[in-house]
Amino acid sequence: MPRVLRLRNTPPTRARTPPLRGAPLKAEVMIKLVLMKRFCFTDSSGILKSDRFFGTGLLIVRNVGDLGDKLYKNSQPPKALVKTGKNRRIDTLLAQDKKDEVIQMLRGNYRFEMKFDHVGSQATLPYYERMVDIFLADSENRFCVMMVDKQNPSFDGDGMGDAWETYTKYIAMLVVREMKNLPSDELCLIVDEITKPQNKPLSLEDTIMSKIREEVAKDTSLDFNNIFGAFTIESHSSLPMQLCDVLLGAVAYDYKKKSGLNSTRTEHKKEALVQKIRSALGVSTLANEFTNSSKAYFDVFEGV
Repeated sequence: MPRVLRLRNTPPTRARTPPLRGAPLKAEVMIKLVLMKRFCFTDSSGILKSDRFFGTGLLIVRNVGDLGDKLYKNSQPPKALVKTGKNRRIDTLLAQDKKDEVIQMLRGNYRFEMKFDHVGSQATLPYYERMVDIFLADSENRFCVMMVDKQNPSFDGDGMGDAWETYTKYIAMLVVREMKNLPSDELCLIVDEITKPQNKPLSLEDTIMSKIREEVAKDTSLDFNNIFGAFTIESHSSLPMQLCDVLLGAVAYDYKKKSGLNSTRTEHKKEALVQKIRSALGVSTLANEFTNSSKAYFDVFEGV
């Protein structure tokens, strides 16, 4: 009788699981959906009722995490410089027995921001130039400006008495313009926070969304649902918002320069940064309608 060979401690045979053919397709779809989402940061330059020029800027970012990381690393040295300068000022005031001024400084609600208005120190200028480099390095980044010149003969001043309605209308116009340029993308709108007038029933977000809906209704090729969110944020807490401020400020600077509205002191402080942007975009001035997409997308147009 033949012996039966028994194998001990042999793991049971497992059937090979066939590959899930649907999985790669689903992953590709998910990646595509993520890549199609963009975040839009909007800011304004000028005082609507009193200034000749009023600008509205829109910074559109796909790789928002990467942009934020790079801007954060870039912002730390100038933030330290500002803090050191403040501490030195406090030491000087204390040495002069000016305690009341020190208390006033300490009570102040100052928060560090990288803004175009703050450009001027030779020590911090390289970090503002680096902000521009970070923006231009990613071809997915987009920036567009609508500049209004109230002395333009074509300017329509109807409704300018209501700054809230006019400002939100300008934002809606910018967003819809970019919806036409990015028909397959979904946009989330992040707006620099401003105080809502007491006589306005809707929030800033809802007011802008309502105006976007009105503009989209005029064009059957657009889908309002491509706006997947809107919220406000304080600019000091958002580095992309601060980048929007710097780029918009540079455009507004050149419009004022073209009209002789900049002071000598202002030009001395800010000309180097603006010239860097002009050179990178291959233009002699930012105060003209133009579109440049050789690096990141940069678009300036004049609203009426």
